[in-house]
This record gives sequence, structure tokens and C-alpha cells, in this order.
Amino acid sequence: MLITGILIIIIAIFMIVLPQFFMRLKSPRIPDKLLKNPKMKIVLRVWGGIFVIVGILVIVFATI
Repeated sequence: MLITGILIIIIAIFMIVLPQFFMRLKSPRIPDKLLKNPKMKIVLRVWGGIFVIVGILVIVFATI
């Protein structure tokens, strides 16, 4: 569980730093109009922040 928490945090940090990479993934297909919308980057960064918190909680519960 500790390794899972670390992996979640690593992916979440990449979501915060490189949102364009995750927006260009092929599944599910996002229309080009949404890719150019700056609000999509903000939404992806918020999801990344949520996943960082979840990853930290998983690590905490794994060490208890």
C-alpha cells in the first residue's frame, strides 16, 4: 500500500505540472475545442491536487 501511495503522488504531481500531456491522451478522446480551453488545465490541476491528498492519506494509513 505504501508503494501505491507513492505512485499516486508521482502521477498526481505530473498532473499538476504537465496537464497538457494528460489532456492529449487518446482515451477518452477530448475535442480540440476543450483542449485549448484554459479552464481544462485548471480542472486537471485541481484533480492532481486531490490525488496528492489521496496519495498522502494512503501512505499515512499504510504506515499506521
